[in-house]
Amino acid sequence: MDNDNVEQLPMTDDVRAEVVNIEQGGAGSIEAQEVTITQGGAQIITAETIHVEQGGAAVMNAEHASTVQSGMGILVSEEATLQESSAGAAIATSLTARDSRIGVLLAGTIDGEPDVKIDARLAAIIGASFAVTLFVLRKLFKSQ
Repeated sequence: MDNDNVEQLPMTDDVRAEVVNIEQGGAGSIEAQEVTITQGGAQIITAETIHVEQGGAAVMNAEHASTVQSGMGILVSEEATLQESSAGAAIATSLTARDSRIGVLLAGTIDGEPDVKIDARLAAIIGASFAVTLFVLRKLFKSQ
């Protein structure tokens, strides 16, 4: 593949605009109405609509978020669509996922079958077990 015509854009710290389009570049933080990232990334994105294709973000916060072959640390969205993507944690009112992996998922409705490591039910069990364990350990060490 010939890379002579590919221009690598430097990372921009903060971007605030109505519409942001990033191709093969990145940004520290983005605040916008609409964000589209193709083969790039950002640390923190806050927008009404976000679409990321073959890119990534540490934190995405949006009304509508969609990703294709991308990765996120944390995704918070009213409506989220993940296609062949991964997220460390996803919190959504409505989630559609195809061939995607999610570490921790808290969602109202789920369309598709994402590979989820910890869902809301398991998170509640882990939290309750942790609380009981801390209570017991506190009682044991307090009595000595």
